[in-house]
Amino acid sequence: MMNRIKELATLFRSAILKCDPKSLPITLQGYPGGACGDAVLLLAKYLQENNFGQFNYMLGQREGRSHAWLQKNGVIVDITADQFIDQSNTVIVTKDNSWHSSFHGEALHVADFSIYDEHTKAMLNNAYMTIKNEIGT
Repeated sequence: MMNRIKELATLFRSAILKCDPKSLPITLQGYPGGACGDAVLLLAKYLQENNFGQFNYMLGQREGRSHAWLQKNGVIVDITADQFIDQSNTVIVTKDNSWHSSFHGEALHVADFSIYDEHTKAMLNNAYMTIKNEIGT
């Protein structure tokens, strides 16, 4: 299971990087820097479409910087951790929370952008379709 999640997360991250930044919301244009919140919402939809169910949207803070990632049943999924100087992994799928625990994160809600307002839903759905187009699905 974790291998397949890592495979899908790696594919999704690669697709984000292939997109013309101008075709994505401003929050994703400097990917991975500052992109974690929206990136995990989009990844969560992709994982759900690939039969992995819903994940929790985790948010934490360390040294004045926030960070978001996905978590479900102790499995952490993170495709933006390399925006931090102490993390070189571009895709993390693990049950080892030693790095993420430094953010003192908490589950805010289910990672699903359809729970947001109409403008945000439309913006993220457009980004999702752009990224999926790069994947070819």
